[in-house]
Amino acid sequence: MEPRTATAPQVEGLVSRERALRDFFEAWEVPPHLKAAELVSLDDAAGRIAACDVFSSTTLPVVRASGFDGVGVRSSDFEAGSPDTAGWICGRDFVRADTGDDFPDEFDAVVRIESVVLSDEGAPSFPSDLRVKAGDGIRAAGSTMRPGIRLIAEGMPIRPTDLAALAMGGAGMVAVRRKPRVAFIPTGSELVPAGCSVKRGQTIDGNSPMVKHLLIEYGADPVMFPIVEDDPDKLREALDRALESCDAVVVNGGSAVGSEDFNVHIIEERGRVVHHDIAAVPGRPMLLGVIEGKPVIDLPGPAVAAFYGMQWCIQSVTARMLGTKTKTLPRVTARVEERRDNPPFMANLSRIELHRDGREFVARFLDPRKGSSLGAALASNAQRVSPLGEGALEAGSTIEVELLRGEEFIGES
Repeated sequence: MEPRTATAPQVEGLVSRERALRDFFEAWEVPPHLKAAELVSLDDAAGRIAACDVFSSTTLPVVRASGFDGVGVRSSDFEAGSPDTAGWICGRDFVRADTGDDFPDEFDAVVRIESVVLSDEGAPSFPSDLRVKAGDGIRAAGSTMRPGIRLIAEGMPIRPTDLAALAMGGAGMVAVRRKPRVAFIPTGSELVPAGCSVKRGQTIDGNSPMVKHLLIEYGADPVMFPIVEDDPDKLREALDRALESCDAVVVNGGSAVGSEDFNVHIIEERGRVVHHDIAAVPGRPMLLGVIEGKPVIDLPGPAVAAFYGMQWCIQSVTARMLGTKTKTLPRVTARVEERRDNPPFMANLSRIELHRDGREFVARFLDPRKGSSLGAALASNAQRVSPLGEGALEAGSTIEVELLRGEEFIGES
């Protein structure tokens, strides 16, 4: 294969992320096996996507029950006021009825235990002004759960609280979407696995652990390939194996026009390139393609660019396969610390270190051109994507930023 000729990148007039995804989704269909549901136990359902609406089949409580810890009584004994209870016997004149307890039907009210004084013999006494009527302190049958209540909707992620509702509603198994198998192929002769010592001309593959756990977070089943060196035959072989066993393929690296950027050419020769070069930085040379009806994405190599591509593209691909929505990050308003220039023709991801100044948040943009390290960018607690058409942000202006860590972890500068 002849090396591809490098040309000056055309950065204006590129397709937006939104348009790229629309065109990409029109180019391939979710395979039938991913639309089919699989049954899993409640213990294995947390984090999965519900494949259909699930409705309760149970009645809880089965019969009426005590609404709190107390004493079950006959309301008729209180018609003339608080009764003389000196000779009362448990089981005949009253019963203990704690929260959720079933108790004999002849007792039609519950007096809260805080209003009861029990003698040494166990007989209760009540305040003289206590009023009791039938049904007091009693939860009706079905007040906790009744047949026909929707417990989870199709396409919703299943949370731990949903598991409680499903269990109480009578579900022992739940139908969920099948996890798409997404291959990740890191490429580059310069890469070595995490934990290896680094020699001259080498760098550590930090993207594999990041991508693996992002895929898990998105609901996919990651299939991680070992590093593939910049050899066209080995790259083709890895791509073939990934296409054979997976529903989608993410290739990492080789998406630009360098002398060893073979991946773009290999995808072109094997299938259809829907878009190459997106109006999104970092990571402009991202490629969206289809081979054998399967989505194939060539993700740029730099870590922040790879993260950005995972967030806006791979997450959307995975969500489409799962029949659900992409996750949104919580946002806060912050004051810009220093002027920030943005290319108006790009959706620019900026990593931000957020700190507090009194009662407001302050956003410090981490810019490698101004000395910020990649490590600082990856460890940052917030981010922002500039909309197309936006220019400079002046110091002191107000913006919305997305949180990458909870507010509780953001301190003073």
